[in-house]
Order: sequence, then structure tokens, then C-alpha cells
Amino acid sequence: MKKKATSPLGVFLILISAALTSVAQFIWKLAASYDGPKKYIVMLIGFALFVGDGFFMVIAYRFGELSVLQPILSLGFVFSLILGKLFLNEVHSVTKYVGIFLILAGVFFISQSKTEQTQMPV
Repeated sequence: MKKKATSPLGVFLILISAALTSVAQFIWKLAASYDGPKKYIVMLIGFALFVGDGFFMVIAYRFGELSVLQPILSLGFVFSLILGKLFLNEVHSVTKYVGIFLILAGVFFISQSKTEQTQMPV
């Protein structure tokens, strides 16, 4: 059985999935500051984004290897840091930035790796 190489479409779809997860979590963070019906409406919007995240993730897996696509989801941490900085005025330490750099480096190296095309023994 030959392994399927990861296509750019798979990478694009998994990036959308990671972004949707981060935005959904950001919206849930906002929902915590609301009261009454508005809180539940905002929570439902976040839930809908999680459903969209799952949809894009499942489709992405059709176009690539799990060992490449799954680590790309960790870019959601990067997206969350950016959302926190831009919209919530969060202050980030050097340690967080080092962690983000390591995530970016890891995703880069994993996405650059080539998988050998091998046959399963019969």
C-alpha cells in the first residue's frame, strides 16, 4: 500500500481548521464576559466554528498524511497568541515567543520531510 503524499490543498485546509479552532476559542473567551442571552448566542457561534473546524480537518486528511497534517494544527497556538495580543491586549513573555518559534520551526521541518514510498509486506 503506497502512502499518499501531502498536497498543498491538505495543508491549506488544515490551516483553515487551526484558524477556526483559535477563533472559536477566542469567541468563547469573549462569551465569558457577557451575561444573559447574548452570552449563549456568542457561545453558539463559537460552537459553530468548532463544527466548521472539524469539517475542514476531516476533508484535509483526505489530501495528506496524518504525520504531516496533525502537527500543523499546532499553529492554532500561534493564532491564539496573535488574537490575544491584538484584541485582548495580552502581554506575552519571551518564553512564550520562544515556544512559538519552536512550534513554527517544528511545523517547518515536519512539512519539509519526505516520506518514502514503501510497500506493506504481504
